[in-house]
Amino acid sequence: MASLFASGLLAAPLIATGTASAAPSETDLVLAVYQEETGVDSTRLTCDPAAGEHRAAQAACGEIEAADGDFTQLAGTEPQVCTFDYRPVTVVAFGSWRGTPVQYVEEFANRCVMEQETGAVFSF
Repeated sequence: MASLFASGLLAAPLIATGTASAAPSETDLVLAVYQEETGVDSTRLTCDPAAGEHRAAQAACGEIEAADGDFTQLAGTEPQVCTFDYRPVTVVAFGSWRGTPVQYVEEFANRCVMEQETGAVFSF
């Protein structure tokens, strides 16, 4: 189910717009979190200046900036104790970071682990 979710979200911008036409410095991202119990939650994030529907847009943009737009390098939060509950959470980011296309999908064991690994970026 999570892979179908991710495939659908990643295909959506191609269907909606055809081709990417981002300005060289434009940052416009759609972020989504999927968990079986709660379904899909998504938001839009723009940076430079930080804006969009993300409740912590400034923090999220700062964390993505610190990772130079590489979602696999997000610093996350301070280590915390997470349970061993297996309640998979899939996160997806797509759009553009300073004009560079972004497509990121990752699954975490549970929401606590997701927040620890991704910080404010997927906490909306």
